[in-house]
Amino acid sequence: MVNHGKEINMMELKTATQTELENLQKLSTERLIIWVVGTTREKGIKMSLEDIVIECWHIKPEKHSLRGYNEFPDSHTVIKRIGEMKGKKGLLTGSEMNGYFLTAISQSIFADLKELVNQKKVKGNQGHSKTDRTISSIDEAPYKRLIKTPPYIKFQSGKLNEIVETDFLYFYGINWHSKISLIQNRIKNIDAVVKKFSIRDPTLKLVHELLDNDYKYVKNKLLKLDSNDGNDKQ
Repeated sequence: MVNHGKEINMMELKTATQTELENLQKLSTERLIIWVVGTTREKGIKMSLEDIVIECWHIKPEKHSLRGYNEFPDSHTVIKRIGEMKGKKGLLTGSEMNGYFLTAISQSIFADLKELVNQKKVKGNQGHSKTDRTISSIDEAPYKRLIKTPPYIKFQSGKLNEIVETDFLYFYGINWHSKISLIQNRIKNIDAVVKKFSIRDPTLKLVHELLDNDYKYVKNKLLKLDSNDGNDKQ
């Protein structure tokens, strides 16, 4: 059974059994909502919007928890999806006050889901890249900046010969007029980000190594280091 840092208490679940759980964890948020609404209606259970959020979190915590805090549900993902399902997609009716109901379209989807879950044939959702919920958005922000820098983009495109000195400066967010203390902190922070995300993104590690090797003389000049490395590029 998938766990991802949060122990699932089966007593807390209203719409899933132990045997169903592994297959339900493969569903997208939209289909999981259809499962929750359809199952609770069959059982005569009225669920509020908050109840649906909690149920989705219990079933699939790695997708429906707060970034970096698996022990807390993130209501935004489920509420946003329910809004879309009630609107243009026409998959839900009802309201937060009166509860939600499946439409004719989603009832057909629910019937298929029951069959797939019963036969343990649910396939994992391949439509979107998975977000690592164990890393907070604040911690991930520096990484997202790095993968948008010119040296990373050039490296990905196979244009290694186009990576230049200014790309090194851009990667670290510094320039020739930056104070030494700022440069030291930026280099230290970026090195830490690369180390943290290198397993997840091997390309970032390679870009970092290339810049560190080819432009070591730039770093030395910026930090005013007395070293023969200043001639490495010559």
